[in-house]
Amino acid sequence: MYKIYLKQAIEMLKQNKFISIITVVGTALAIMMIMVIIVADSIKKSNIPPEINRDRTMYLRYEIKNKKDGKGMQSNGFISYGVYKGYLTDLRKPELVSLQQDSWNKTLVTTTENETERMAMKLKVTDANFWKLMELAFVEGNPYSEEDFKSGLKKAVITEETSKKLVGNESALGKTIKVDFKPYTVCGIIKDVSPIFAYAHSDIYIPYTSRGGYEEDGFIIQLLAKNKSDFDAISEEIRAAERKFNAVEEWNLTLMGPYNHSTQYLSTSNLEPNVKGYNRKMIFILTLLLLIPAINLSSFSLSRIKKRTEEIGVRKAFGAKRYVILIQVLYENLITSLIGGIIGLVLSYAVVIWLKQWLLGIESGSSLPIETFVSLPVFVAVFVVCMLLNLLSAGIPAYRASRIKIVDSLNKNQES
Repeated sequence: MYKIYLKQAIEMLKQNKFISIITVVGTALAIMMIMVIIVADSIKKSNIPPEINRDRTMYLRYEIKNKKDGKGMQSNGFISYGVYKGYLTDLRKPELVSLQQDSWNKTLVTTTENETERMAMKLKVTDANFWKLMELAFVEGNPYSEEDFKSGLKKAVITEETSKKLVGNESALGKTIKVDFKPYTVCGIIKDVSPIFAYAHSDIYIPYTSRGGYEEDGFIIQLLAKNKSDFDAISEEIRAAERKFNAVEEWNLTLMGPYNHSTQYLSTSNLEPNVKGYNRKMIFILTLLLLIPAINLSSFSLSRIKKRTEEIGVRKAFGAKRYVILIQVLYENLITSLIGGIIGLVLSYAVVIWLKQWLLGIESGSSLPIETFVSLPVFVAVFVVCMLLNLLSAGIPAYRASRIKIVDSLNKNQES
């Protein structure tokens, strides 16, 4: 039966080419606008290599004030190493705890053979757990180990692009480079990482123990839970560490979070992330993007059905049930919605790539890996949007068509 509906839907598209084109294009543009929002959001929040553990990762921020006068400072993502070392190293619930820090200054990198050509690159200092938290693809060599990290050895992992800049087509593995005038041995080379992965992206990675004065620095702390069900237990451990600090120190510490990745993504200031406000805004925008085109497209659906009132009357005269006619009309319109949905999805990818600097906050020259687009949630979202758009645009006309009396249908005289 559904094969017959499919053939009939295709024939209808051929017979009413102008209306069909308008309907498909209108559907495609509506779905494109919705999918641009969903795709951009998915790229920032879903588990995508190298950040494959986003759904199990938690983040800490802190506020610290003097107990006497209440004055102090806030941090939007950095925890002092002293607080970490004294109160957060004995956490038992997380599978692992990882510290990292990005260099805010332009890190000067050279080879020992050509020290006159100094290049400014992004530097990330990490612990050894960083390589367990992220899934970075090694082309040559290996990451620095836990033993290297504890010993403070000056080892570095660099990207393929960095390797080419430093030594050309030769292999940089095992060579010595200078990072801010300090010699480091290249122990591994990885594939380039897109800037959309803020916690994984860099040009050079070194152990933070290889730099002097790291005890006075602040770090981004990431907590990897064994399961998402452990989030509450991890939060309890963090609260216990907070109470332990405040019981003995002259400062009053407030550990904000720990936040999951979606909440951390909303952290743009020292204020608590407004998750509910963000969700309400997204629901409002998506609802508008669904309703407005659905109302416009419903007129085209009604126009099609008016031309088929005689056919509907004949079918009802031969015993077709009301719900069968309703299902047929919805099914036929769903075919159109799915065609528009596929076109809209392709267009949404094109728009995301075109507007990546505005939508994703990355440089216009940076590339987006193909795996960021291949996402099951995105394809499910496309189908759901198509279904909703189909129901909203064709539901009322289909319902009215199913209620037309046989006599009126045969006389092409629809009731209002």
